[in-house]
Amino acid sequence: MHPFDASLQLDPTAGAPQVDPATFRARTSTRYRNAIGPFGGWTAALLVKGVLSVPEARGHPLSLDAIFMGPIDDGELELRVSRLRQNRSVGFWRAEIWQHARICAHAQIALSLSRSGSLLQDAQPPSMSPPDEIPVYVNPREPVPWIEQYVFKPVRGFLFSGAESMDALTWIRDAVPRPLDAISLTALCDTPFPSPWIRLDSQTPVSTVSFSVYYRAAGAALAQVGDDFVLMVSRAALMRDGYVDQFTHLWSRAGRLLAQTQQMLWVSG
Repeated sequence: MHPFDASLQLDPTAGAPQVDPATFRARTSTRYRNAIGPFGGWTAALLVKGVLSVPEARGHPLSLDAIFMGPIDDGELELRVSRLRQNRSVGFWRAEIWQHARICAHAQIALSLSRSGSLLQDAQPPSMSPPDEIPVYVNPREPVPWIEQYVFKPVRGFLFSGAESMDALTWIRDAVPRPLDAISLTALCDTPFPSPWIRLDSQTPVSTVSFSVYYRAAGAALAQVGDDFVLMVSRAALMRDGYVDQFTHLWSRAGRLLAQTQQMLWVSG
């Protein structure tokens, strides 16, 4: 089993999971640990997996809106999943992570059944050297375990470089190759370098407050990516009053838009 999948193991608390709510036990992972608690992408992936583990869930992830409300300690977690409403083609779900009788994170997750329709696309991937021609990055940030689970190949937006903007372009994949799916894509959406660290000359603490993902590919489109690199194109608009935004598009090597993500991060100082 891939280390990522092993880290997301869910055990129903009472036999087969039932809706309203379905409850699971999970544990934090030393591999996917950040400076304080789990890496946020791992937490979001756990919330998505919880919904997809309920037998009544229909379709593939369409959107995720997550709030990280407090630190998660190492150890056991409880994951609660509730169906809010199921329409003909879209289902609405809520997933919560609890620990020590308090809620630590929650997400509203929409699942969609595939539908045919018109194609209009304005977004285009940047012209970029392939990942084979880009060296692996020696990350200068303080070492945390989750970074070692990915291979980073930045093209623009190097950490602590004093760059003129917070923009970044980075090829990334799992360090242990793993075929891409919605759960691993969720985690990848939280791997861009924190935007202020690109313009600053040193590391300052940051923490994600809100995290949204819009899934623009599913099923066969993700299968076509396989375990290849994906390209993250990130930008930020403003850091002020202790918060900074971050917006990212994830593209396949073939130029397929896979996901869009946005975050609001708390920044120290």
